[in-house]
Amino acid sequence: MRYRDVELYYQLSLDDVGTKIIDLKTTDPISAIRLDFEATNGNVSNKSNFIHDIITKIELVDGSDQLRSVNMKQAQAAQFYITGKMPYVRVEENGGGTNNEQLILFFGRYMWDREYYLDLAKFQNPQFKLTTNIAAIRAADVDGYLADSIKVTITMHVIEDGADASKGFFMQKEVYSFTSGTSGDEHVSLPLDYPYVSLMLRAFTQGNDIDENIDNLRISCDAGKFIPVDKKVKKIYQMNEEDMGPGEVRYYLTRADDEDVYHILSHDPQVSVMPRDGANIVNVYFSWSGQFHIRVYEADGSTENTAKALSFIAKGGAPHHTVWHPFGLLADPLTYFNPKDWVDIDLVLHQAAAAVCQVVLTQLRT
Repeated sequence: MRYRDVELYYQLSLDDVGTKIIDLKTTDPISAIRLDFEATNGNVSNKSNFIHDIITKIELVDGSDQLRSVNMKQAQAAQFYITGKMPYVRVEENGGGTNNEQLILFFGRYMWDREYYLDLAKFQNPQFKLTTNIAAIRAADVDGYLADSIKVTITMHVIEDGADASKGFFMQKEVYSFTSGTSGDEHVSLPLDYPYVSLMLRAFTQGNDIDENIDNLRISCDAGKFIPVDKKVKKIYQMNEEDMGPGEVRYYLTRADDEDVYHILSHDPQVSVMPRDGANIVNVYFSWSGQFHIRVYEADGSTENTAKALSFIAKGGAPHHTVWHPFGLLADPLTYFNPKDWVDIDLVLHQAAAAVCQVVLTQLRT
């Protein structure tokens, strides 16, 4: 086999608010698409304002047919669950600093899968769509992102020679979203068209673990004739960490004393913060649910009220407040869940707290 990395665009400028539409013309088998986003901070700082907040939707479409439709948080979490490693994330909070976050969209079971890949020759008008909102967290400039600074480098990983006849590709979509309540079940009717590879649940409230928002997940086929999963969400998280291990991220912070810091890894995070100026002393006051409270002191023990440069590492699970349920063995499509065996498939989520909830389904589209 021969492989080729095609840099479709290098640092293509994206709109501050809007959707960039990119035509995909290649007929080579696409194993994966890598997206490398950068954006520049305003001249003061840019705290807890991440690129995955301002890239609000990533789509691959063929006319009205959606082949992939997720936001950046969902895409990064899915990459972690497929590979067991966090995507490349380098956060810089200092004024004028550059933030860089990446992700890989896989169309097969793994990179360079010779049987399952995206064959654009089978579609009439394939297009890539990237939707942005630079002010999703804070207004542009000063203590947000600098206007007109969002850029993306797009790399297609193609199989130049040696691919087998395509057996299909992985289609991934957000199939349902809602705001949860404090009790009761939310019922989600799942599609019946293509085999299920995995289901990902995201349930986000700042300060809560995912299982404090949705505490049980059940899938019921034909009114309970077959129940492939019925588990506490906390136990799903624990299985995820046992299977993939914890993820790790590294940030460069700009912080003074007595501030809250937020990061991607939301469950059971352990953090380490180091001053980049040897004259400072740093202490982390508790770490939970993708956040921690930081104390910064001067060498004489007095509180540091001027923001200082700090290095930060976190280890933890449930990236972006998600859990992942695979259907069978990723390497063996014969073990995937076939929805065509059933008339109705009901996802039942038991609510425990108000949260932004999203259901993402990965299917093998033949």
